[in-house]
Amino acid sequence: MGRRKRYTSEEKIKILREVLEDGKSISSVAETYGVHPNQIMNWRKQLFEGGQQVFQIKRSDISEKAIEKQTKALEDKLRHKDNVIAELAQELLELKKKYPGLK
Repeated sequence: MGRRKRYTSEEKIKILREVLEDGKSISSVAETYGVHPNQIMNWRKQLFEGGQQVFQIKRSDISEKAIEKQTKALEDKLRHKDNVIAELAQELLELKKKYPGLK
């Protein structure tokens, strides 16, 4: 008995593309590439089962963006508060210089 031929993912896609896009029959493609028709059916099943993940929304990406956006908003708010505090402190110093009796 001979060794089994191992197909790369690129080769499997090429074979499946001939069946799915070009409309060739599974048996003719199987004969051309020396693959059993059941194997092509299994690859097609794997493709469609795995392809479902391609269309799923990755919540981690969305949540990371939301956290990043929220962090930026909080940093801006903090920066604004720091500026307001600095202005008030400056005004207080000027008032204390102007009216030495204030504590």
